[in-house]
Amino acid sequence: MKKAGMGIPTIQDRARQALVKSALEPEWESRFEGTSYGFRPGRSAQDAIARIYLSIKQGSYSTRQKS
Repeated sequence: MKKAGMGIPTIQDRARQALVKSALEPEWESRFEGTSYGFRPGRSAQDAIARIYLSIKQGSYSTRQKS
């Protein structure tokens, strides 16, 4: 991968990265659980926190590990 000064990928490299991402992302997204929030498009840490608060409020959140 060529770098355009200061270690920044060239436009051609960025275009290739975007093409690979658009090809792979739908396949991998379908494998994740609906409750997974880390590094996923359209999801944030705030979304995860809101989900936890909602689960606690509904009484469906447990801190005990399943055996």
